[in-house]
Amino acid sequence: MIEVRRRGAYRQSVLILGTAQLGMAYGIANRTGAPDDDSAAGILGAARDLGITHLDTARAYGDSERRIGAVAPAGLSIITKIGPGVPVRESVAASRAALGRTEPLTILFHRAADALEAWDDLRALLKHGEADRIGVSVQNPGELNRVLDLPDLGYVQLPCNILDRRWSLTDRPDLVVTVRSAYLQGLLVAGTTVTWPQLSDPERDALVATLDRLAAELGRTGRADLCLAYLLSLPWVTSLVVGAETKDQLQDNADLVRRKALTESERDAVLAALPEVPEALLDPSRWTR
Repeated sequence: MIEVRRRGAYRQSVLILGTAQLGMAYGIANRTGAPDDDSAAGILGAARDLGITHLDTARAYGDSERRIGAVAPAGLSIITKIGPGVPVRESVAASRAALGRTEPLTILFHRAADALEAWDDLRALLKHGEADRIGVSVQNPGELNRVLDLPDLGYVQLPCNILDRRWSLTDRPDLVVTVRSAYLQGLLVAGTTVTWPQLSDPERDALVATLDRLAAELGRTGRADLCLAYLLSLPWVTSLVVGAETKDQLQDNADLVRRKALTESERDAVLAALPEVPEALLDPSRWTR
């Protein structure tokens, strides 16, 4: 089974199933679009059977919440995010209706700016038992710094990957920190088969070659294994949010997180070998489509 980590009474598996792919075609490397209902049910059932504790969704993820409500088996807890610019209670009521859930949810603001304006509204849900943890999904370290002192903050979701050196939360062991975009929306797995924003093809090819060399030298099965093992070696990371378009992809990710994380010395070797990359590459919101 997949490892489960604790933050106080809160339990969360090291792999969280991201469900943006269930509601829309998501990710620069997506080639199949959203799965049909039968495929979605199969993915969600496999997640439960593998020992995944939580599904990560949002009001902004197209039909994701509705499809989870229609086909998700019992035993999977929900992390959802407030619709951007939508009042907290209105968004949560819509999420509950779509999900068909009455139990406490883990509820995040999808935008840091909304959290700074309406944090007390989300705290009220925690106080009344409608949420088991509350937090914020942030886009960059500046946003993180602005929300870290919010009272009752218990959860942060942020984008990080093996190329990203911007983050550190070693002084906040109370927080659940989940990392999304572990594969940089699929670029790190797709490698040289797709164009990379902000990098020329020769720069991309050299970077992918370095990742492949590191994976071989460190005894990893490939770039995907290296990417997840690196993130799970960071002491402040609780879990990784990774989506899947098929059951086979989910099984592959589950197999990878069961392997040992990098050691500190191996992580240092990775950091020394990889070049700095443009910050605009690390932030998909800045990619030109």
